[in-house]
Amino acid sequence: MKKLSFFFVFCRLVSWSQDLPKQKTLLLEEVTILEKNYGFKKVGLYDEEEAKSYSIKGFSQLSIFDNDFSDEVWSTKNTSCIKLNLKEDEKDKFLSVKWNKDQDGCDWVGMGFGWDMWAGKDMNFVKDTLAMELEVRAIGKSFTNIPWAFCFEDYSGAQAWLGYNKSFLLANEITSNWTKVRIPFSLFPFEENNFDLFNVKQLMVQVFGEGSIEINSIKLVPNSSKLRSEVTCLKVNEKIELGKNENWNIAVANSFGSGHSFATLYTKDSLFIAVKVIDATPQVNSEKDEKLWNGDAIEIAFSTNPQADPKRKSFLLSDQHLGINCGATPYVWDWKENKRMEKVKFVYSKTADGYFLELAVPVTELFKTKLLPEAAYGFEIAVDLSGADGKRSRQERWNSIYAEGFHLSPSKWGTLICE
Repeated sequence: MKKLSFFFVFCRLVSWSQDLPKQKTLLLEEVTILEKNYGFKKVGLYDEEEAKSYSIKGFSQLSIFDNDFSDEVWSTKNTSCIKLNLKEDEKDKFLSVKWNKDQDGCDWVGMGFGWDMWAGKDMNFVKDTLAMELEVRAIGKSFTNIPWAFCFEDYSGAQAWLGYNKSFLLANEITSNWTKVRIPFSLFPFEENNFDLFNVKQLMVQVFGEGSIEINSIKLVPNSSKLRSEVTCLKVNEKIELGKNENWNIAVANSFGSGHSFATLYTKDSLFIAVKVIDATPQVNSEKDEKLWNGDAIEIAFSTNPQADPKRKSFLLSDQHLGINCGATPYVWDWKENKRMEKVKFVYSKTADGYFLELAVPVTELFKTKLLPEAAYGFEIAVDLSGADGKRSRQERWNSIYAEGFHLSPSKWGTLICE
């Protein structure tokens, strides 16, 4: 597939500011409604009845596209920008998609599926249990990245967009064999865009660059992945001294982003966090205090209340958000208290491929509570990476990989489990 690597940056959905982005509503100009092909196929006596009865928690409108053209399928009218063809080989009937956005007259290029005869779909009660699954294959050379963005639209016109990420791929790469791409439905930013999940209209796909792919089916399936990442935090009874690598021999490492990793430990009074950051140009951050996120930095958000609702959309008094300026003179900042935190101790050291940070947060002294064994707490960690201009070029998060806003909404955090 041509030019896919160029659009990898688009697909990462990086963060550019500390404010939640407002997604624009897409207004379509000319589209082509594909003609329906009428025909007959042999079915068993009870096939239709069984197909209609299959559902996930009572939701049965599961087939978005299944080897057939109808007035449910549309695409950009200019066929030099994108062309959809229904094809058939000795084994399969499939949709062939070829596109080239990199030319004049192809400002917006994409396609859509108004499945179930454009009926309004009530998906509110299954939003946390479904995933969208595409079965696709390559035409020619294998690849991993599809320069597409997916969007669900409701009948009020609200839209929730999500870019493709190679972590959605259930194989090492997309080859000439059918390969599955699975996207948890809950990753789409419905709430941020006032989306009406009681009245879903269609799935839209916006394409970028130039390429081709074949689609066997698009359907909704049970979501088998965990909705939240989990990190195990082991208890240590003896005193932990920062700067000694042997502290972390027993800790469970957790990878995220472009090769970063972290681990956690706790004692009766403190939470310890170690972070290894991969950064070719470390210690670039000229910002001060509350703006330290706009350069090389680490952000840590956590709760000290294991009873807090994990779906809450705003901070409680027990929620914390700390930042470590990882510039030439590192320090720790507390966004809730709007001040530097001298009592949070840390050790910063450069490595061959970035830097290593150890942090000791005196939970009992600062927050008048203790971390409890066999308790689960909200937790998120993010690495802010500077660009050529010295400002943040992207943010890489552990749990909320695809959606910004963890600094505003604990619902985007993962879970820290104290053992």
